[in-house]
Formats: sequence, C-alpha cells, structure tokens
Amino acid sequence: MDGTELDEGNIKKNDRYLKREYNKGKDNAKIKYHNSVLEAKIWFGNDLVCSIETEPIENPDGYYDNTDEKMKQDYESKAFKRLAGRLKQDFPRLPICLLMDGLYVSTPVLDICDENGWSYLIRYKEGCAPNIEKEYQAIPEKNTSDSCEYINQVIFQDRDVNVLKYTETRIEDGEAVQTDFAWITDIVITDKNAKKMADTGRGRWKIENQGFNRQKNWNGDIEHMCSWNENAQKNHYLMAQIADFIKQLYEYFYLKKNEIIKTHEKISSDLLNSITGLFRNTSEDTDQELSESVLS
Repeated sequence: MDGTELDEGNIKKNDRYLKREYNKGKDNAKIKYHNSVLEAKIWFGNDLVCSIETEPIENPDGYYDNTDEKMKQDYESKAFKRLAGRLKQDFPRLPICLLMDGLYVSTPVLDICDENGWSYLIRYKEGCAPNIEKEYQAIPEKNTSDSCEYINQVIFQDRDVNVLKYTETRIEDGEAVQTDFAWITDIVITDKNAKKMADTGRGRWKIENQGFNRQKNWNGDIEHMCSWNENAQKNHYLMAQIADFIKQLYEYFYLKKNEIIKTHEKISSDLLNSITGLFRNTSEDTDQELSESVLS
C-alpha cells in the first residue's frame, strides 16, 4: 500500500486538489496544488501486481470556501482508514499481510490491522520510529540468521511489535555495497522465516516500480490530466488500472509462456484489436439472433 502524486501545478484544477505552501511568510511565498491517490495493490509474485482498492486523497466539500483554519486537508493516513474499511468489506475472508512504509508506523494503523485480522510488515527508517529503535537497541540479546537480526516483543506504546533487520549486499562496479532495512511486524520472527520475511518486505518496491512507475513512465500515463473535472480524473485513473492488469495478464500468461517478445506499443495495439473484434463479433451475433427472432 502506498500513495502517489498524479499532478502538481500552480493552478487549482478543481476544489478537491490539495495545496502546498512554500516559503510561507516570506516574499517569495507561493502555493502549488496537487492531486494524489492512495493505492492498495495485490502482489501475486514475480512482477504481477494488480490494483485491489483505490482511495483519492482529496479535500472535503467546502474546504476552499471555509475560513476556519482548523479545517484540515486530507492526507494519506486519513485516506488509509477509508480504504481499509472498504478493503475489509469487499474482501472479508482474504488473508492479508500489508506491506507499507514508515508513514504507517502508528497506533491507529496498527489498531485497524488488529481489528481486521490483518498481518503487517511495515518498513521503518531512522527517525520515523525512534522509540522502537531505542527499545530495540536497549535489548542486548539479539537473534541473528542469514544476514538478518531480529527481536520479538519490542515495546511500542501500548503494544508489542516484532522488529526485523536485514543487510542486503550487492555488487556494483566490482565492489560490495550494503544497504540496511528494518521492519516491524505482528508475525513472530524465527530463524526459519526471518530471511523469507525480509525478502517479502523488500517486495514492497513492486508497487512503486511495477505499479506507479510502469503506469507513469511507459504505460498508462496516469499523470496525464485528461480533464479538470474530478470525476473524469478518477475515471481515467481507474480505467488505467484495469487496462494495465489486462496487459499484464497477456504479457505473463501468453507472451512470456510462449517466449514471444513484443514492444509495449505492439502489445497495446494487439489487445485493442482483440477487444474491438470481440465486441464486433458479439454485436453481429446479437443482430443475427434478433433478425431470426423477428422473422420467426
């Protein structure tokens, strides 16, 4: 689960846009407006990623007409509460482990996970959860296994969480480069599952690479504002999610399976021709059945 920005500029295209103030109180102060969305994607393994729920991050009705400074803008954590409720309602029996970034290291988020029976694996970096890190460092007996270090039952506010750390080593230009990662989770960590959990936690980048980057840079062009109308913008985004998953199914379950290589432009045109042909044939069959019915 992650949020992304779809548009930013000097113009408020509609009243749902959030605003950012730069250099507030100074001579060079300015305001920019942006359109963002919170996305929950289900990762099927490998590179197959599908949108499962979408929640706009947007200002409430009357925000720009309201003079009360206490009226707050929408934000990602608030949108998470709305999305989580719908996710549980739409998929009540689906076993879920949420992969999220450090923004979600908070009691309200963990409470929602507990209430819905969801597991979580949330990455945190230095500074986003100082109390957890302080408690972790205060415990001398740490477990180690396969480049992982972990401790179960670390105190975080009114609950215990389990902390997993992992050092990834890769070769760049002939030299070993190390990167450290850390997560909190409700899943009990053992020597047997520590590395598997670290690999799963590292998979969170799929939502950014196979999801947002794919759709922004070379596939769906989700940052293109086809309209200033808020509903049109939302419909464009949702249609892009549907189109991208159809494209992925074609790529991974037909082209890759049959070792066929095609450009993205060719894949898109093939799918368009296939779908329009399907509707054309269906329409012709319906017309024929109608004609036969009238004649009879």
